[in-house]
Formats: sequence, C-alpha cells, structure tokens
Amino acid sequence: MNIGLVNPNRDLKDPAIHLGIGYLASYARSQNNSLKFTVLDTRVAKPREVKEFFDTKFDLVGITASSQVFLEAVSIAHRYKELFPNTPICLGGSHISTVKHEAIDGFPFDFGAYGEGELTFVAVIDYLNGKGKLEDIKGLIFRQANGEIIVNEPQTLISDIDTIPFPAYDLFKMNRYPLHRLTTSRGCPFNCVFCNSRSIWTRRWRKRSAQNILGEIKLLLNSFGSKAITFNDDSFNIDDQRVIELCDLIVEEKLDFLWSTSIRVDLITSEIARKMKQAGCYNVSIGIESANNEALQRMNKRNTIEKIDSGIHILRDAGIDVMGQFMIGNPGDTLETVKESIAYAKQSRLTGVEFYTALPYKDSLLYDFATTHGTMLTDLPSYKYHTVQPRIVFETPEFPYQHRVKAVELATESGYYYALTHDRKDYLLDFGRNLTKVLQRLLGGKFGAKFYLFMRGLYRRVK
Repeated sequence: MNIGLVNPNRDLKDPAIHLGIGYLASYARSQNNSLKFTVLDTRVAKPREVKEFFDTKFDLVGITASSQVFLEAVSIAHRYKELFPNTPICLGGSHISTVKHEAIDGFPFDFGAYGEGELTFVAVIDYLNGKGKLEDIKGLIFRQANGEIIVNEPQTLISDIDTIPFPAYDLFKMNRYPLHRLTTSRGCPFNCVFCNSRSIWTRRWRKRSAQNILGEIKLLLNSFGSKAITFNDDSFNIDDQRVIELCDLIVEEKLDFLWSTSIRVDLITSEIARKMKQAGCYNVSIGIESANNEALQRMNKRNTIEKIDSGIHILRDAGIDVMGQFMIGNPGDTLETVKESIAYAKQSRLTGVEFYTALPYKDSLLYDFATTHGTMLTDLPSYKYHTVQPRIVFETPEFPYQHRVKAVELATESGYYYALTHDRKDYLLDFGRNLTKVLQRLLGGKFGAKFYLFMRGLYRRVK
C-alpha cells in the first residue's frame, strides 16, 4: 500500500519536522511492514518534489493541519482530488481535533482523525484493505453516502508511549531543517483557559522514560548530524526526577549538544536548573501570560508572579536564557494588567519577551468565556483568525476593543509584540539558519555551540 503524507506549512516562518507525521508512519510500519510512505513538507520541498508527489497515485493521502495552515491543506486536497478523485484523503492534526465535523463539512476530505492519531490511522489503513467498518473506528470522522457526517467516539490513548517507535525520520529531508526536534511527553495536566491541547491529548500527561529519550537523541545526532535539539513538549519538567535522570544520562554519555524546551517555571529548582545547564540546556520558554496575580488566577495558571520571578532568577543564575511569553486578552485582563505585564517584562531578568493576543479556539475555556461573557468581533472561522490584524477577535466589558488595540500598541512599542511577523516565512532568516547549521557542524564542539548561540542572539534582535 502506497501512502502519501503532507505537512502543509509553506509560508510559516520556522521550517520544522512534523513529529506527528513521523509517528504515524513509524507506528503504521510497526503494524504492517509492507506499507510504503512518501512525505511532502511544503516548507522545504523543492518544486520537482512537489510535482512528483502530485504525479503519484497513492492508495491513501494523509494531511495534517493546524488552524493556521488549514486553507493550504484544503488547497492541497482539492488539487490532488482533481488528479486522482478516487484516492481517499484523511485529515488529522490540531484543527480537526478542535472543530471536529466542521473541518470535513464542505471540504474535500473523506475522513478525519481527531485526537491521538496512531491507532485511528492504522484502523483506516486496515479498513481500506478490507478489514473492519468505519463506524467502529474510534477517533474517526467520516461522511456517509447520504452526506451526513459522523463523529465516532474518541480513540483510546496509548498508555505506554515508550512502545511507539521513534518517528520515521528517514522519510524527511533531515538536512533541510535547522534544528532537531523530539517530544518527551504527551498532554498536560493543567487546564489553562486559553489552551486547547486537550483536544488531542486530553489532560492526561504521559511521559517517555529517560532511557527511551536518550536513544532517540543518539539516533538524531549519529544519523542526521550535530544540531541543536528542541524538546517539543507542553511542559518538559512536570516530573522533576525524570529531568534529573535524563540530564545525568546525557552527561554520562558525553553527548555534546545544545538543547531548549518549554517548562513550568514554578516547578524549577536550583538543582534541576544546574543539571539542565550541565547537560547542554541553553534556553527555556515559559508561559508567564500576566504579571497580575488576579489575572493568573482567573486563567487557571495555578501560579503567582512571585513564584515565576523566583524561577526566572534560578534559571538565570544557572546560566540558562529565559524567553517569557505573555498574552493579551485572557479572563482577568484589562489595559492596566497588560501595562503591569509590560512593566514587569522590562525590569525582569528575562532574556527574551513575546506578547500575543489570546484567541478563543473551540474546546478551550477561553472560547466559552468569549462567547458567554464577551462579544465576538468577527464571524470568521478560526482558521482565518491569523488574517485579522491586530489579532483581536473578541472583547469584554472590562477590556473593550479600543483598550485591546492600545495594549497591542504598547507591547509593540516596547518591542515585544511579534504576531504581525512571527509566522511569516523569511528567506533571509532561512539563509542564516542554513549557514549556521553548516558551520555548527563543521566547527563542532564548543566552537560550534558558541557560533550557534551568537547567531541565535542576532536573529532574535532583528526578527
């Protein structure tokens, strides 16, 4: 069976391997070694490779899409259907996991897989091979012959994610990505109002073992070259003992690489920060959201600015850079609380600051808040939210539209608001990233690491 997998991200700023596609392929291979896969990543594919993909008659095409790239996914599906109308196309990813049947209704997709995709995708492959019924496949959305769209019950989560094979990196043009990426856990036990990651992972947090993660790190470095690694987790340090064990293993194995990740800053300790630094961690991202404690409470952050500030000091004292991410427009936010956040960012020890506007995606508490307590300012579907400038799609009595515009202006004047440019492809940055990647590999060791950090600092200042 010949299967095509597509990551539509042609115009996004950062070229990055799509781990979800890699896991779909590796897991499906583990169940059926006769499967053949071809991956099209529209961000890094050459024109010839795009043509070859659309010239190939696959038995199944799978397309992943966030809300931001959904329209590109639709365009790809239309183009492929015009060439091969009988080839089934399955949509997966965060957008369909959030809006469910709305991503199928009126669009050229035959199936949709929502939530964790491996088991559902294998079941679809089995169905196309004559095994099973569509209505029995958990996590599947499909269109019946009469046009009715059916949403089956959710898929069962894979309990031990160590049992999932490493992503099928061999399917990707690994030399075209500036960083290695891997994920060490799935899900998040917290319930912040703005987040809808539970649409895919639920609120159950599942972790990979330190030994399993180490095996993937060694595979990446040995097979695909020495590059910095990003641990692509919602919250890397929920289990502090696992962090310590992994850092100790990296040091014991003398693996010389730089890495970054996102963490819960309130859970950091001096011991963990020191271990992370010794193991090559150079940067972490933390979701601060607001410097106002009442606002933090209302958005379910289960945190205080005092704990956040303490964690920042611990990390900086350990020599780790800290990117602080703030939001404008969550419950509890007003123009005054945003001013507090900007003032805090300026006097803090953060080495980077980014402000974003809160967007009310379905299946999040923020969506419920915006539609019941506030007023939606657009009837655009969520996959067009990124076209609104500034990205303000709702208001509330305590934080009206004009105040939100002013808040964005203040953050922009301070050099903190990046939503206008953060997601746009930049050819100059692409050239710089590729040059950095090559020189990092040639210089190796500490020299390569120093050059990488120098160039990264330069990009941050000019972006």
